[in-house]
Amino acid sequence: MIRGRTALGWAQLVHQPGRFVMALAGVMAAVMMVFMQLGFMNMVFDTTVMVHRLLKADLVLVSPVVRDVAASGTIPRRRLMQALGVEGVADGEALYVTTRDWTKPDGERGTLMLMGVRPDFDAFRDPDITRQQRGLAQPGTILLDSGARGDYRGVLDGLRQGQEWTTEMGGRRVTVIGDFRLGASFGNEGLLIISDDTFQALSVNRDPGAPSIGLLRLVPGADPAVVKARLSAVLDPADSRVMTLEDFVQHTRGFMIRNSPIAIIFGFGTAVGLLVGAMVVAQILTADVQEHMAEYATFKAMGFSNGRILSIVYEQSAILAMFGFPPGLGLALILYAAIRWAVSMPISMPIDRVAIVFVATVAMCAVAGTLATRRARKADPAEVF
Repeated sequence: MIRGRTALGWAQLVHQPGRFVMALAGVMAAVMMVFMQLGFMNMVFDTTVMVHRLLKADLVLVSPVVRDVAASGTIPRRRLMQALGVEGVADGEALYVTTRDWTKPDGERGTLMLMGVRPDFDAFRDPDITRQQRGLAQPGTILLDSGARGDYRGVLDGLRQGQEWTTEMGGRRVTVIGDFRLGASFGNEGLLIISDDTFQALSVNRDPGAPSIGLLRLVPGADPAVVKARLSAVLDPADSRVMTLEDFVQHTRGFMIRNSPIAIIFGFGTAVGLLVGAMVVAQILTADVQEHMAEYATFKAMGFSNGRILSIVYEQSAILAMFGFPPGLGLALILYAAIRWAVSMPISMPIDRVAIVFVATVAMCAVAGTLATRRARKADPAEVF
């Protein structure tokens, strides 16, 4: 048998340090590119639904044409009143959503999502919002998303010192009295939370009887699926529908996947990254095989099978995957941090993504090794002896 096959594959790689480094750079670049494509794609999806996850509700009433929170359409307020009479529903409240331009501290105009709800209704999961929400009963007051895109450091420093900040929105003066942190999305630069009365004052043409979403909370122990079925039986499907909050999240993600090119674009970019990496590694391994054709022919003359000889090439592929993946992951983490800082949008590295990309990297290098073994199969002892 060929002893120390893995050591032989390693020895052949490090025998040409420049070639080895070039192969590792190809793997690293491919890994980094795949992580960036997947990160961007999930950043789009995650930022679109992060407002959904901010809401504190067991069920939501939405329009039949709803796409997401920002493009939710409207429902008749009477449907919310009707839902409050259904067995299992403890309480609920109307949520009003729109987008508005406003003047940022540097004088630039920005577009933010505006969300209005009754100040004494606990509508949000963020304790910072809950702690300050009752202060919104004062007309014209706002809670500012400190993660919004733009330079709000002066405003936030002032809030820490008890100083409020007044600016203009919709031709009216509004005052920021507190902050919370959510972050920007691709569609909006951030979120502002106000009372339902202030919302109506800023949206003079908006019918107060047509909220964007109805937030429903159930009595303790109630089964959301059962209550949802009861609500569906009494509500008019022509103007409203009921979902769990998680259903709403998945509905929005599904709408984006079906109706936008985002998944296709980033999926294609991921495939291109893997293809480029495979081609670079294949070229490096093919050159290495060509350089050692005499040794492979000698092994064949000694009676070793193609499988044992080709395993050396596959071992080299595995080494490149194992050594090229960590720096690619490290570079991607650095770029993720830079993106979070630059655009005020969340981009994370979940462990399942790391596992998936690692498996894809091993597969990429295995494909490259398969391409390189075509030359090794042709090793002929007659050419040596």
